[in-house]
Amino acid sequence: MIKADELRLDRTVRAARINGTCVTGRAVSRIMRFYGDSRAQKPHLAANRQQPVHGHAHVHNRSHSHSHSDDSLDDEQTMCSLEAAKKSIKYYLRNSSLHGLKYIAEERITIPERVFFGISFVLVVILSGFFISNIYIKWSASPIIISTSAKQQLTSNIPFPAITICNLNLALRSRVQRISRTSGNYSLLMSLCSKGDDQKITYTGTWTYFKALLVEVAQPCDEMLLHCSFGARKESCPMIFNSILTDDGLCCTFNALDPIYLFRNYTDDVRIEPAAENSLYEPIDWTPELGYAKKLPEYYYPRTSGGTGSRMGLTVVLNASTAEYYCTKSMGNGFKVLVHNPAELPKVSNFGFVVSAGREARIPIEPVYEDATPSIRSIKKTVRRCLFSDENDLAYYRTYSRKNCELECEAKLLLRDCSCVLYYLPRIDPAARVCGPNDNNCTNRIQTEIESSKTNLSCENCWPGCFELTYKSIMTSSTIVAGPSYQSGEELPEKLFNVSHIGEDYDLSILHFYYLNNNFRSTTKSEMFGFTEFLSNTGGLLGLFMGFSIFSVIEIFYYVTMRPYCASRTLQQRRRRRQAELLWLSSGRQRRRLQQRQRPPPPYSQLKAGTKVTEGKIKQSLWQTLRASRDPLVYPYLD
Repeated sequence: MIKADELRLDRTVRAARINGTCVTGRAVSRIMRFYGDSRAQKPHLAANRQQPVHGHAHVHNRSHSHSHSDDSLDDEQTMCSLEAAKKSIKYYLRNSSLHGLKYIAEERITIPERVFFGISFVLVVILSGFFISNIYIKWSASPIIISTSAKQQLTSNIPFPAITICNLNLALRSRVQRISRTSGNYSLLMSLCSKGDDQKITYTGTWTYFKALLVEVAQPCDEMLLHCSFGARKESCPMIFNSILTDDGLCCTFNALDPIYLFRNYTDDVRIEPAAENSLYEPIDWTPELGYAKKLPEYYYPRTSGGTGSRMGLTVVLNASTAEYYCTKSMGNGFKVLVHNPAELPKVSNFGFVVSAGREARIPIEPVYEDATPSIRSIKKTVRRCLFSDENDLAYYRTYSRKNCELECEAKLLLRDCSCVLYYLPRIDPAARVCGPNDNNCTNRIQTEIESSKTNLSCENCWPGCFELTYKSIMTSSTIVAGPSYQSGEELPEKLFNVSHIGEDYDLSILHFYYLNNNFRSTTKSEMFGFTEFLSNTGGLLGLFMGFSIFSVIEIFYYVTMRPYCASRTLQQRRRRRQAELLWLSSGRQRRRLQQRQRPPPPYSQLKAGTKVTEGKIKQSLWQTLRASRDPLVYPYLD
């Protein structure tokens, strides 16, 4: 009977595994307990079969443990086999969200149909990759777009332009006559006038000597500027104009950035004249990228616009002093004017416009402001072709701009090829000498090559700034008509024009600088194709061709990583559970053997003649034994 029970147990477990049911050690224990309980209810059927029962139980436990270990090994081999990988791939193909893959794993259609869908899927992937590559090429080739800002800006948010005015006469005749022709100062004066190429002068000019020479021979600003007004308010010309060195000699500039904020390593010797004490206007810092500070003093420079029209702009009356002309870079008399950014040093000789003496000129100004969005910082410099102020620090200037960079580049090239630096260029090397008359051939050649686009000697690394402010100006002029019998509507000092000689050699000139409008539109550099646009275009193409989405990536990640990991973890947990059950079964057998040796069953005579109390005790100990071992204890002497 016990053998039949064991056979039924083995058949039940085998049938469950054949049907695909996962039979764990706990399930086997329940089946064994079921058959054990049935045997315990009929103890008289096992009275004469104690030894065979133990023997069969031992064989059964051994076969049970072997079956558990074999199952675990089979599971591991099945999971790591090629067949398991094929099943996983087939499962993914059937359940993937990508279009067309489920037909490849469909077993109800023929093989040619599956091949057709497989080839179609590959062609769709290639076609979508082709269109995505076109989008990527466009994204990488032209990521920047320059557009007009939709919002207008006020001219009061940007500074009024810096205005540099130079007399075409580089040196006053009366002052040059005081200089000895054999002195070193005279040789420096010849280099200023671009003369004396054949002179062989060994004198080495320095910045200190050259600055002293310019101050000595040039026309000072208080003699050139006779009348100044800004914003319909009369101003002291020496108070709002400062002396500055340019390629046209000593000039006067209005509303330029103070040298403290213009030069990186500021020292007092960079000033042509000492800073005015107790000045009404306080110098402040300004850059095209950062703009003005939030808190500003009442009077400051560079100042903003006073309004529109010539009355609210800058008006100056200039004295050319034609009788004092000694050397000039032009064939006429008058002034050269340049409208420029307050944070840049001017190159008046090449880019300034001329106003002849004896004429009144009106110069309307229009600001041109270029800004950029912070998102273009992530684009390579070689692609966006512009620099932020903190990306290319200059050695001499604090604020980066293309013109400041070109000035430094020109100074470096002259220092390398001619071993000198022109007097108006940045003094990158304080010990470098100032170019003299014998260096004119070399300096002219280098400057010509820099300005020419057909030579290799250029400053191509000086890219525009991502934030730049420039100004457009158009000049119109007419001859000044003045005299006692002429009534003018201009609010100018009458004593300046009460003269009897009016002609071509008239020395005075009148200039009006002003804005036409209170607002303007800037241009903005922004991303043409950002990462978001590239991702949306790519996702649209993949969704159109294959139904691809972000969740498709999550599916692939799941089938490649999480699914094998979870399967491996499940097998490990099952193996530990089976090992624990085997240990429990072996320890239960040992406990039963020890109990049988220490307390043998009572004799048959006592059981037969015993009282109900004894019989109750025997039944109670039998129940406790069943609960502890979960396997019925067989007494051989019981019928």
